[in-house]
Amino acid sequence: MTKRPDIQGLRAVAVLLVIIYHAGLPLPGGFDGVDVFFAISGFVITGTLLSELATSGKIRFSRFYVRRIKRLLPAVALMLAFVAIVGVLADPAGAQRTSAFTGIFTSLFSSNFYLAHLPTGYFAVAATDNSLLHTWTLGVEEQFYIVFPLLLVAGWWLGRKKLGRGQSRTITFALIATACAVSFLISRQLYHTSLFTSLGSPSQLAFYASPARAWEFGVGALVVIATPLLSRLPVWGAYALGTAGAIAIALSAFTLHAATFRETEALLPVGGACLLLAAGVATRVGFSRLLSVRPMVWIGDISYGLYLWHWPLIVFARALWPAESWAVKIAAVAALLPSWLSYRFVENPIRFHSRLGSRSLVAGRTAAALASVCIAVPIFANVGLLQAHNLIDRTATMKSWRNTTALPSSVGRGCESSKALGPGYNPKCTWHVAHPSGTIVLFGDSNAGMYTEPVVKAGNGAGYDVTVATASSCPYVGLRITRVDGEEHNCPSFGSKSIDFMVTSKPSLVVLGARSDFYLQNSQDGLAVVGKGGFTFTNAGKARLYRQALRSTLMRLSAAGVPVLLVHPIPVLPLDQATCAIVRVLLGACSSSLPRSSVDNWLRLAIQTESQGADGVKRVKTIDFENQLCGKTRCSTMKSGVSLYRDSRHLSVDGALTLTGTFQRAIVAHAIPRK
Repeated sequence: MTKRPDIQGLRAVAVLLVIIYHAGLPLPGGFDGVDVFFAISGFVITGTLLSELATSGKIRFSRFYVRRIKRLLPAVALMLAFVAIVGVLADPAGAQRTSAFTGIFTSLFSSNFYLAHLPTGYFAVAATDNSLLHTWTLGVEEQFYIVFPLLLVAGWWLGRKKLGRGQSRTITFALIATACAVSFLISRQLYHTSLFTSLGSPSQLAFYASPARAWEFGVGALVVIATPLLSRLPVWGAYALGTAGAIAIALSAFTLHAATFRETEALLPVGGACLLLAAGVATRVGFSRLLSVRPMVWIGDISYGLYLWHWPLIVFARALWPAESWAVKIAAVAALLPSWLSYRFVENPIRFHSRLGSRSLVAGRTAAALASVCIAVPIFANVGLLQAHNLIDRTATMKSWRNTTALPSSVGRGCESSKALGPGYNPKCTWHVAHPSGTIVLFGDSNAGMYTEPVVKAGNGAGYDVTVATASSCPYVGLRITRVDGEEHNCPSFGSKSIDFMVTSKPSLVVLGARSDFYLQNSQDGLAVVGKGGFTFTNAGKARLYRQALRSTLMRLSAAGVPVLLVHPIPVLPLDQATCAIVRVLLGACSSSLPRSSVDNWLRLAIQTESQGADGVKRVKTIDFENQLCGKTRCSTMKSGVSLYRDSRHLSVDGALTLTGTFQRAIVAHAIPRK
């Protein structure tokens, strides 16, 4: 297939969208650059194979796979080996093991399925610590190369038989269109039903799995199959298609949202890419001509390397300089250097090597040897990374760090789940005392669960049983919530059924806690009332819903004679322990701080919303721990030698225990004995 400069320019657009998104710049749908890449791949690969079919009536699979080996494997092997070596010290401490396994699976063309089985999806905060998270696209593409040529040959063969009456192109088009429809249906079913739950999270499979993504390649293939028609496109038609395609990609980049991304949203970037590809078939005008300018073509030429290198450099920069926002931006730009070096001294010399380009038996053996080396070297490097991880983990410094990142005991007992309080609730989630004066319930999300140790210690010390019931990322007020990985369907019932039970069982005291500031101010979180319309993503809209739901919850408990301690959210600090680079942990440099003015600006809306919800409600007492956790002018993750934080949003067990005295005084003052 003849190289088209506008396609290289479109590759540049795709990779720049992804890099801008990953660098944290305001482009909410920049991740759609991947969908543009998939459509381009389908178009280019199909065009190359169709040319061979039209000339010889068959595909020389050995030559096809040799070309793919030369194009893809050396560059990714170099990147994987580099990331494994540098990752010994630069990997985020909480993600090093996951990154190593991702590297191994990437070498075996299957990182997408490995990532699909992890507990966190692509958009989750924890997932972004994986320096090889972006390699899922390589798995999808490589799996496409295994299946798609066979489908193309099948369509061409059917078209040459009597039944096809020589309509090879038409039959092939129909077959691929059918495959696209099936793939799109699989994606839709995974997002909207519980299909294939035995294989993992359906929504994650929809995002990562090649069967659910194949339609994006297939649509690009359909465009190239239709080139005989598109080649007759008038100039005004090329202008119209190119303009529509550019608008579609721009709209997707600025309007798509990680929290609401589904298969239908991918139609916009994929459709836009296909329109631009179609517009450039006959003539280069309008946006096709604009994409063909030299700087765009140059970026397109090194786009594969840019995609490979930008993400690990961003992750390393964020782990090494966590408090410096400029580090990520510099890393994103710095990716140009290894990308160009790889293109100039690795990719091109291997792609255009005369020995690998021949049809001889020696060339085939050389290609097989190249593939073996490109698979074995990164596997060896990442096995080495795992060994280094195990050795570093045994050091006293890392053991101390692990203690800081330990989860509350309630998590180990299975108390952080979406199971509502009730007669059959987990008995391990109640800490008993002899002859209790009643029961205290610690209730909310993981920001309530982090208080397990101090509330249990204080409650038991005051003569009460303590029950813990929390659900991560769930507001306890019965609202629906959608996040980057989709809607948390069990949240509303967890909140409402638990409150119903507390109203009837009348515990001595309820301690409520939630990361309400993130529910209200995180642009990727949406709130909605059950059975009343869609999700709201604006701060003001979410604050209104939360305030109303909280007040209703507190009024019900108050009317039932149940006292409540409403704990305001704690300060958010910029360093997650798990995201801190290994070298920073070893040097004892895993700490951060912020001015109290900055902390107060962030917490103001949440505290105001909770205070208004509780205002005037009897038996409700609010608690704010900011003064205990912070100094006069700054808030820090360290205080008096104690590492207060487990991550940026949660206290460590030791940090939470510093609040035991406050909880004990509040329990003694407000709990109602119910013998």
